[in-house]
Amino acid sequence: MGKKLVYMIVDTETATLPFANEVAHNDPELKKKIAIARPLVYDIGWTLMYRDGTVFEKKQFLITETFSVPSVFNTAYYASKRPLYLAMMERGEIECLPWAKVMEVFVADLAKCDFVGAFNSMFDFKKAIPFTEIYIQKLYSPEYYAWEEMQYRLCEKIVSTRYEKREKDFDPDHFTFRGADYDLFDVWGLACDRLLNKKAYKEMCFEGSMLTNSGDYFKTSAETAYRYLREQYDFEEAHTALADAEIESFIVSKILAKGKINVGIEYFPFQLLGHPMDYVRTMKPSEKRKKYADVIYQKMYDYCGLSEDEPPMPTKYQERTMAKMEILRAWMDEQ
Repeated sequence: MGKKLVYMIVDTETATLPFANEVAHNDPELKKKIAIARPLVYDIGWTLMYRDGTVFEKKQFLITETFSVPSVFNTAYYASKRPLYLAMMERGEIECLPWAKVMEVFVADLAKCDFVGAFNSMFDFKKAIPFTEIYIQKLYSPEYYAWEEMQYRLCEKIVSTRYEKREKDFDPDHFTFRGADYDLFDVWGLACDRLLNKKAYKEMCFEGSMLTNSGDYFKTSAETAYRYLREQYDFEEAHTALADAEIESFIVSKILAKGKINVGIEYFPFQLLGHPMDYVRTMKPSEKRKKYADVIYQKMYDYCGLSEDEPPMPTKYQERTMAKMEILRAWMDEQ
């Protein structure tokens, strides 16, 4: 019998650069653009598992240079979890260590693996870990302030609609870190392809109103995937790194049950499931069709701000969404 293949499943929780709110003029959507483009890891967790789903090692760390710096950590979407982390530290469940120390452990575990993956490997492996690595290098160098000034200007471009970063030598098949390449797979893409693109999953999304904010797509998060696979429809993701890596490891075990891992990143994997409107369009007139059309309609209604006393001036996308709402209304009136 040959060597058992080892899979590393990684999750990160991130903040962003301390001036993000200033550059974004306290606009949450603009700040989100910066947070996605310039993520700084404050919590990292990973599991090592075999193909049968057995997790034989797991680790989690907080990062001193980000978690322990209020101007950085307070930019995190889940900054309110700070008391939870402090309680975990008090119980000895997690350590807060410098990035260099954590990465020593991380690289040692990478060497044990045949494949590495995350639920959205594009973010964790192509943005969060590499950018944090650069940030820490600059933080301890004499050129930090010049680099920070450059990042400020780049963030100003990020919040403008004209900014678009282009990767010249993007490699979707590998995580390159500290001079080594690791075969990379994307849990999100494989889950959408092998597990979620099914009638039962889509109907669960309709029944639980689990569509994207605009109503244009089915939700395909790790949380919704886990609800479906475990039939735990009230499950809520912890949004701490190791807890999330553990549920993602379970999802990977279900993916592996369908066949071997495909290396590479699937771009926009949620699109594999199609549009909820297209799903409803193919249904025969029925109470269920009317119900599902109403779920989409309500999502779009809220997305366009029509429930507000003074609805904002619609964007072009919202105008297109409102046109779709007219079609949905017609379907709902067919009964």
